[in-house]
Amino acid sequence: MGCLVAVGLRIVLLGCLLVSVTTVVGAWRHLWFTFNGVTVEGLVVRQAEELAADWADSSAGKRTSGVQMAPARRLYRAIVEFKDGESTYLIAARARGQVDAYPVGSRIDVVYARGRPDGAKLRPELPDFWMQAGYLLMGTVLGAGAVYWWWKLIRRRGRVSTLSDGRMDVSGG
Repeated sequence: MGCLVAVGLRIVLLGCLLVSVTTVVGAWRHLWFTFNGVTVEGLVVRQAEELAADWADSSAGKRTSGVQMAPARRLYRAIVEFKDGESTYLIAARARGQVDAYPVGSRIDVVYARGRPDGAKLRPELPDFWMQAGYLLMGTVLGAGAVYWWWKLIRRRGRVSTLSDGRMDVSGG
């Protein structure tokens, strides 16, 4: 039974380390992009119109037989144009809504990694700084805790020895 507990504890600690590393790497990447990315001014040149089915509004509580239909809503996504040197690029906003969140003709900051304008993002759509800093802190604490418990598990395992008559000695020496 003790072996299963030790194996289970190692799996939990390994899972904690995996979650910690992915959280820290993601938060660090977002923070780095926010502070070290190239910021240029972009111009909203048009709105891309999309249709989306809204199943939440369709016949609330009414049951009908046959094919169910959902009403379509028109959604708008801003298309932003920006320049990097002599080249002009277009990116689509991630946000979309029933009204245009970024009106045509408005100016928006665009951020991209140096030499990679094809991976640009709109500054208002970047993750919040304080949330990313919190993720970085939580991931670091979780990782440090998992490493600490793993180290304690290894130290405890090293102290257990078998006596000559078959009994286990869990002494400090």
